[in-house]
Amino acid sequence: MSNNTETQQLTSLSRRFKKSTLLLAILASSNIAIAQEQQEKEQSDEFEVIEVRGIRSSMAENLAIKRLSNSIVDAITAEDIGKFPDKNVADSLQRVPGVVISRSGGEGENVSIRGLSSDLTLTQLNGNFIASSPGSPSRSFSYSLLPSTMVKSVEVFKSSEARLDEGGVGGTVILHSRTPLDMEANSGAFNVEYTYADVTKEYEPNFSGVYSWKNDDEDFGFLLGYTNQDRTNRTLSGDMSTGGGWRWATSSDLPATDTNGNEITDSTRRFSALEDANGNSYDGVWAPQVAGVGITEEKRERVGVQATIQWRPTDNLELTFNHFHFELGQDRTTSQLMIPEWKYSPDYLTDVILDETGTIVTGMDFTSGASGSEGNLEFPWIIGSYTKEKDTSDTYDFAFEYAGDVFDLSGKFGRTEASGGPSESFSAAYKSGQPASRSDSGVNENAASFAGWRLGDRVSLYADPALLSNLQAGIAGDPDPGSTGSSFIVSDLKEDYGQLDLDYHIAYGILDTIRVGVKHRKATLHRETNNTFFITQDGADRIASGDLDPFSQGAIDEVAYQWIGGMPNLEDVLNQESEKNIAGGFEVNTMPSINWQQYRDIVTNEYVKYTRREPDFVFDIEEEITAAYLQADFSFGDFRGNFGVRYVETETQIMSSDKINYFLDDIDDVTGEDILGDERLVDVETTTLRTVKDDRFLPSLNLVWEANDSLVVRAAAAKTMSRAPFNDLGAPEQLTFISQEWADDRLEFRGNPVDQGWSGSGGNKALEPFESVQLDLSAEYYYGIGSAVGVALFKKDVDNFIVPLIITSERPFEGFTNPFTDEEIVPAGNITVTPFTTTANGTNATSQGVEIFAQHSFENGFGINANYTLNDTNQADVSVDGEKVGESALVGSADDQFNFSAYFENHDYSIRASYNRRGKMALGLADGLTVSQEPYQQVDLNASYNLMENLVLSVSVINLTKEESRTYYGDDSENRLRSSSYSGRRYYAGMTYRF
Repeated sequence: MSNNTETQQLTSLSRRFKKSTLLLAILASSNIAIAQEQQEKEQSDEFEVIEVRGIRSSMAENLAIKRLSNSIVDAITAEDIGKFPDKNVADSLQRVPGVVISRSGGEGENVSIRGLSSDLTLTQLNGNFIASSPGSPSRSFSYSLLPSTMVKSVEVFKSSEARLDEGGVGGTVILHSRTPLDMEANSGAFNVEYTYADVTKEYEPNFSGVYSWKNDDEDFGFLLGYTNQDRTNRTLSGDMSTGGGWRWATSSDLPATDTNGNEITDSTRRFSALEDANGNSYDGVWAPQVAGVGITEEKRERVGVQATIQWRPTDNLELTFNHFHFELGQDRTTSQLMIPEWKYSPDYLTDVILDETGTIVTGMDFTSGASGSEGNLEFPWIIGSYTKEKDTSDTYDFAFEYAGDVFDLSGKFGRTEASGGPSESFSAAYKSGQPASRSDSGVNENAASFAGWRLGDRVSLYADPALLSNLQAGIAGDPDPGSTGSSFIVSDLKEDYGQLDLDYHIAYGILDTIRVGVKHRKATLHRETNNTFFITQDGADRIASGDLDPFSQGAIDEVAYQWIGGMPNLEDVLNQESEKNIAGGFEVNTMPSINWQQYRDIVTNEYVKYTRREPDFVFDIEEEITAAYLQADFSFGDFRGNFGVRYVETETQIMSSDKINYFLDDIDDVTGEDILGDERLVDVETTTLRTVKDDRFLPSLNLVWEANDSLVVRAAAAKTMSRAPFNDLGAPEQLTFISQEWADDRLEFRGNPVDQGWSGSGGNKALEPFESVQLDLSAEYYYGIGSAVGVALFKKDVDNFIVPLIITSERPFEGFTNPFTDEEIVPAGNITVTPFTTTANGTNATSQGVEIFAQHSFENGFGINANYTLNDTNQADVSVDGEKVGESALVGSADDQFNFSAYFENHDYSIRASYNRRGKMALGLADGLTVSQEPYQQVDLNASYNLMENLVLSVSVINLTKEESRTYYGDDSENRLRSSSYSGRRYYAGMTYRF
């Protein structure tokens, strides 16, 4: 029987009898006599459910799905009910050729495909968008929300089809959940598992369960799934990015480039030339704004609920209702110890260490008495935050499928909605020094007489060993109200959708099926900024009565605890011991930290919590999308495939609250006192509304050649699109004008030089969608059940890709007169805003490369799976208003990726070791420099033992080799470290009962 005939008969079985992809894959990979099987099945409407277990069978199924597909697809299937190959779906996806993931707390969170940003990966649940809203809104799905136990299989589409929703320039990931009519009656699984991590040293439970029932007629059933996971994440990080990252230190005007050829612009803020206490001068070097170390601890509780009902009222009609609820609680604290640039002067700076080029500072030493007398060293700076957050996602959908003799009709209607962000978030800071003006002794006090830092593979920070004991004794610990406050983002995202699809099995000439369909989606997004204030009871009463304007910063500061001397004494909130168990990420000899729950208890006992919804920093986006497609599936001889076109019409309405801040006068030149009120600062708030319409035709072609019984050759071409990220479109514009008087006062009285003139930031409502023309060519050789090798070439030409920029913006301005004094502040005419931070579309970007994979199953139970992806991206043009302003690499692109897994299994047990390596990755631009993540590799181990037929013991070790992540600034050197972090080695042990 030819492969083409076999494929047609498999398609017929799928359409007429609702066979699962699993059975189709097994039939194809096992080479059974299809004709005899079809004849037997046509005599009965009841089918035996085939359940496949084990690593080898799962990998064989993955290959079979890949082989049978008309597109370029990779698949991952669960080894058994409730048992996905990894603890997180994203962790499994990273083993697919060309897939790169980002992690949060060591857990896979976002997925990128073939060198493109995760915002360009479309993730769907059962063929529809899943809303997720972790505070700051994103089109990229957060896989940390999704329990892997609910997932039956995953398909990764690397080539497009007209029937697939648009949005995945990088690729489309479709997650498939289980359904009751595809499972045995009264079947399911329960799993109890404990996890332990070296960074937390805590044992924590996870529970998951799934139960499926259907009646004897197998035409009605329901499925219930539930997951509850408690997990503590503790991330240890060295940080050189806080406060502005790296800056150029020089005594002269900025040159065009530094000694390594990096462009230096006027918009890059700089230090004066460094000079240490010995009179050594360091002119024309890169130095960090802040050097620090920190610990982020998250108490995560993940809850997942699935409820599915299926009814087959006739042999031809099937109805399905789904409800998915995902919930992720993330209560977290951060504790940081930092050395800022406040004391970059010879009065404190005793030594500066440079790299081999002499242009990058890799270490600094400070002493409180470097000038000959005791100064106020102020640091290490003790700072941190407390956040209480919950993110939820709910999806409700109803679907029907009708299978006629010559056509199939299906439809799906539903809503997906998500809300997320903190309900409370605040930060607080203290200094390790105390100035004489606020010291009981009348002299400068220092809890640490010296401190410093070094850079290598990690950030290493040191301080006077007496730091903690001195702080506990009440020495120094000056409250820092200017760095104590609150600001956090919350958002709500909803989408309603309706879809109809008709497959007409024409069987005319080379045409097998004509597919047509329409889909309508309407999404609404609201994003706002909130602030938590702890205020006096009198202040709360005055707000309630209307006597105090809570939106007046001056008025709220009059009753906010940090500005009226209400911050707790540092010795009352310090942990009794320095932070322990620093297993990686950074090095420190002593690290005092704040007990944040104790801090909060003290503050809330004395003050009233008041959360203010900010009138600015708000944006709303409404997006209405209508799509229609026409696709033809064809086959002739040894060829098969599809071609079609998708038409997409998008109307986007964007509203943002914009703001201009006028800094007028800071200090009274005669009295030296702070100027208050409208003579000091004027805010002008406006609202911008813009509607953008876009329509596109997206053609696609997929061609498969079954060259012989083992060789499959594929070619694909398509035009795809992805819409711009929400934040890039909607971010409010904030402009700042600094008067000459303000700049003079800042320099003379506060020693903090600022530039006179305009600066600002904002989104870009005119951003166009990403658009890509992509070509794929691949060959796959299947030489046994679960065994194959293959190679794929791909190329994506991407236009309108989006990058962050710092530019000079010339614009007309209608002028501004102070409404309180009638004084003209800015005359009408053109103004120059520099720096202006925004985003822009790039052109002529290319992502191209090669993927190689090999998978082999030995008869003795051993098996291997390996793949390698090489990705090459160019430096593409970036333009604003049609004018080229620079070049940028594609954000999210990685140079290469290698995966290797080896396993052994028999009837009693299985063991698998997996190695994953991702090459250097481009993260974008910051502080005028490119940001890159160095290559990262990880080894994981999984093992299971069958205690009895239905009871399995499993153990896993994640990140066996205790790898750390590291990012840096600039392409010329890795000495400008941006961050180093370690999230731990984690152990799992549990038991699963299947029935």
